[in-house]
Amino acid sequence: MRRVSVFVLFALLSSLVFAAGPRNATPAGALFAQLEKADAVVEGAPDSRHLLYVFFDANCYYCHLTWKALQPYEAVGLQARWVPVAYQQPSSVGRAAAIMESTDRVAALRLNETGYDRAHFDGAIAPLPKASPARIRSLEANTKLMRAFGAPGTPAVVWKDAQGNVRFRAGVPRLSELPAMTGLPAQPNDDPELAQFR
Repeated sequence: MRRVSVFVLFALLSSLVFAAGPRNATPAGALFAQLEKADAVVEGAPDSRHLLYVFFDANCYYCHLTWKALQPYEAVGLQARWVPVAYQQPSSVGRAAAIMESTDRVAALRLNETGYDRAHFDGAIAPLPKASPARIRSLEANTKLMRAFGAPGTPAVVWKDAQGNVRFRAGVPRLSELPAMTGLPAQPNDDPELAQFR
């Protein structure tokens, strides 16, 4: 029951969009510079000027929906950099490690999302039984950075707008917001799981 309540909270937070910076003492530009150095799954178009960063937990249902929402945009020029954190379930660390230690991170992320188990809020990739200390430190650093942006949890999306301002969004983006966020034309997406985010 508690897990359901947490997911409802994040759904309510999905309407929050604001310029990064006011909720923390670190300037937004400095946070973004840290984010650019974060170890991530780089999915979509290579060397694209259309770029989003997404903090995600491999077990997060709303991260799964965000992944689904961005797929049509990746097909037409978006690059999404998926920055892993691990806090939702005991298996989150192992799943994040399995994705990040894979020789093909994009394929590993796709496996995790296409086989996502909505009934149990579980990603599909088999978690590594033991994550390396370096990977655990990386996940902890990513979580600290996510919270510095003001995110209470995942998903959290960060990007620069057309004027170069750092922007931040807590929760699943509404499909109607994606053209402005990505700088790309609106893309059709009739996935029934995204109906509440149109």
